[in-house]
Amino acid sequence: MFRSKNLLVFLFLLFTLLEAKAGQARLYIDITAPILRSIPIEIKAFETSPSTFENRELSKKIQKILKNDLDFHGFFKIIDQPPNEDYETVIEYIITGKLVRMNDKINVELRLFDAREKRMITGRRYRGSKDAYTIRKIAHRFTDLVVREITGEGGVSLSKITFVGSDKKNKSIFIADFDGFNLERLINGPAIKISPRISPDGKWIVYTSYGSGKPHLYLQDLKNRSIRKLATYAGINISPSWHPSGDKLAVTLSKDGNPDLYIIDLNGRVIERLTRGPGINCSPSWSPDGKKLVFVSDRYGTPQLFIMDVETKKVRRLTYEGKYNTDPQWSPRGTRIVYVGRSNGMFQIFTISPQGGDPVQLTYSGNNENPSWSPDGRQILFSSDRLGKKSIYVMDANGRRQRRLITLKKQEALTPFWGPNTFK
Repeated sequence: MFRSKNLLVFLFLLFTLLEAKAGQARLYIDITAPILRSIPIEIKAFETSPSTFENRELSKKIQKILKNDLDFHGFFKIIDQPPNEDYETVIEYIITGKLVRMNDKINVELRLFDAREKRMITGRRYRGSKDAYTIRKIAHRFTDLVVREITGEGGVSLSKITFVGSDKKNKSIFIADFDGFNLERLINGPAIKISPRISPDGKWIVYTSYGSGKPHLYLQDLKNRSIRKLATYAGINISPSWHPSGDKLAVTLSKDGNPDLYIIDLNGRVIERLTRGPGINCSPSWSPDGKKLVFVSDRYGTPQLFIMDVETKKVRRLTYEGKYNTDPQWSPRGTRIVYVGRSNGMFQIFTISPQGGDPVQLTYSGNNENPSWSPDGRQILFSSDRLGKKSIYVMDANGRRQRRLITLKKQEALTPFWGPNTFK
């Protein structure tokens, strides 16, 4: 659940123990590599003051969240217990911690050490309340710091995901932490709701709803939860995609007859029409630099992916394998496009280079749809019915480590979207 700025004051940075320079990152990790080396890291038991049972339990909770966060990223090997007396030759990094309790507030000091060079890399001290929300924030913040120090790139621990929950009576829009915790229902009701998308600054969710009987676009303010209409043109108003700047969206409208791509501002005003047929043009996704769009068109008879240069309007076909390819999303790194293709009668997830070439199939079991990149481009969120009920899954960008993230008790979970790493 989001907290107001006043509550977030409880969790702030008091001082920097050591500010590592960005250029000093020692390791670059390519998560799409066929073989990925795991980095051995140990999280030592925290010191507590005073050393009471409650304080020790609080410190264990922070340690557990740190462990889960690092494990989620996929390139750390958490060393819980030394394998032998020579374990120091195995460990590359060490995290230490100290928790000091002051009435209902806690001070948590966390440090990252290079075990080989026997020196501290960085550290932070956090102050806040001892509630579960604050404890998770402390661990998430330090995890992202560790990831940045070791890889030179940001993590995902401060990101959110959104998705639709659906049953016969209600269609809900949910939001949750990146790891599925703190699940919250934002919107509920019988009307169909699809394609929730978090804005690049993390302040808004745009989505399509049939609440008025027709597919219109809506914006919800994630701070005060107010909702307003964004686009209510005649015909369909669907498939929104935020421009990287966050001040406009590419959408599909049929107000002029044919379903085509348009750019609208945050007041719903049409800035530019991008396509004029032939066929249906939908499901746009921006390149990271905001200069190109990948989208779906059936202009040659079946749904295929195309790439448009937004300035020149030049379009080229991207996919040639398969008769049904849809739901593309450009990776934050710009090097791959993930999409859904039909294979042997089932929907599966593929990636392809923006330059074209042979696609890479990532899923094989059940129907797998609605792929969405993590903000660091290392993982992919998607929905799957491989175990019967549609649930939210996540996998590495190379298809490894596929695991279920969220299953709803009474609803199916579908159309997930992974938001930016901006929820401080």
